[in-house]
Amino acid sequence: MNKRNPVTNPLDKLPAILKKNLDKNLCVCNEVPKMDIINAIVSGATTVGEVKKQTYATMGSACCKQQIERLIEYLAHN
Repeated sequence: MNKRNPVTNPLDKLPAILKKNLDKNLCVCNEVPKMDIINAIVSGATTVGEVKKQTYATMGSACCKQQIERLIEYLAHN
């Protein structure tokens, strides 16, 4: 019987560089903290559009879009 150990802490899926500044705003236009974006992804958001609906991130200049895509890549698809 081959059981896989589930990751209990979603942050364990992230490389060290993406674990930095969790309490800081990832989306500076709308003052959305990185942890709010991570929580949206962990709660089921699998696209930037879904993260946007839940957090309002990317609704300004969208300069945070690439970082959000990286978080989705690690948290939703791994």
